[in-house]
Amino acid sequence: MTSAPTLFRNRNFGLLWLASIIGNFALAIAMMAETWYVVKTLGAKEQLGWVMIAGSVPRIALMAVGGVLADRMSRSRIILISLGLRVLLLFSLVGLLHINRLDIWALTIFAFLYGSLDAFFWPARDTLTPAIVADSDLTRANSIMLTTNQVGMVFGPVMGGAMLALMGYEAIFSLTGGMLLIATICIAFIHEPVIKVVREATSMITELKEGVVYALQTPILRALMLIYITANLLFMGPLALGIPIIVADYLKGEASTLSYLQSAFAAGMVIGGILLTIYPPSKKRLLMITVIIAIEGVLLSLLPLTPWIWAAVALQFFIGMGVAGNNVPMMSLIQQSADRDKLGRVMSLNNMVSMGLSPVSYAMVTALLAAHISITWIMPIFGLTMALVMLVLTIQLKVIRTAN
Repeated sequence: MTSAPTLFRNRNFGLLWLASIIGNFALAIAMMAETWYVVKTLGAKEQLGWVMIAGSVPRIALMAVGGVLADRMSRSRIILISLGLRVLLLFSLVGLLHINRLDIWALTIFAFLYGSLDAFFWPARDTLTPAIVADSDLTRANSIMLTTNQVGMVFGPVMGGAMLALMGYEAIFSLTGGMLLIATICIAFIHEPVIKVVREATSMITELKEGVVYALQTPILRALMLIYITANLLFMGPLALGIPIIVADYLKGEASTLSYLQSAFAAGMVIGGILLTIYPPSKKRLLMITVIIAIEGVLLSLLPLTPWIWAAVALQFFIGMGVAGNNVPMMSLIQQSADRDKLGRVMSLNNMVSMGLSPVSYAMVTALLAAHISITWIMPIFGLTMALVMLVLTIQLKVIRTAN
């Protein structure tokens, strides 16, 4: 886009930014309320993992289809439909709360439907940014999106904790549904550039195979898949399931304590994103990613061992900085390394492969908890193993040490 306006004067980017921050703010409140509802109101902390698995499985299974559609259709239209359906789901959840029918099974079904929508939303969102932003602004655009999205994640859990103390779940989910509606309206006003790509009429399966072969034959993309397979297997389950358990059972906290830890994680992502916006990395980005993920593993192993809330908050903050420090370079590497007409498939394949083991991670942690193995053992084992695997990959794969 040689004639693209500067990033801060780009109307389309501004609308995408606004929709993202409002939507993430809403989802942060909703997820915090839903997690606390499962752990405290339903008393079903052992089943929280199954809810997360129900959201992850369709997200992974349909991600490749979402990537093909993102290469075929208007990305902004896909995002619009996905957000609109999320609004309907949230208000349906409010209806079940109103008639006292929101149990663990209903939440599992909602998670499944949300995961299905994510499979189409994420590839479209990740490929819309390079379509509306100049290549020279791409790294900063990704940093700004990550940083501003996390503003909602910082204040969302704090607001969620306060709202849980002042109002019921029904009001909270109604409010977040209204916020998602505003985000949907913002997306409706985006004018996505029409890029005509000449391609032969092929089936979706053929296009998917083409994307797989292309990703596997590109060293940087192949290395990124291996890195994020490991990270999601060993990081997602312990962090997502461990934090509510640590708060409830070891720190003896309430909803406000959970909000502090979640906000600290998001605050770390904001600070990390700001640093990347000011100082966007351009060299040794793959090496940077593996080093940061190894550090995250060490910090994860320390989380359940601290008896102090302030220490847990500090660890969450630095883990959040680490997540920003590897997510932004990863996104920019893919967007800049992949051919534009294959970007949707490449992004979806990377997400699918890297997240494919997330349900396994949730299931592993859930099974270990069901076997009465303490989270104080689970998190250190997973975290230190992740750090060790990052070290091995860095030594074994030359592209990690040399690619910029």
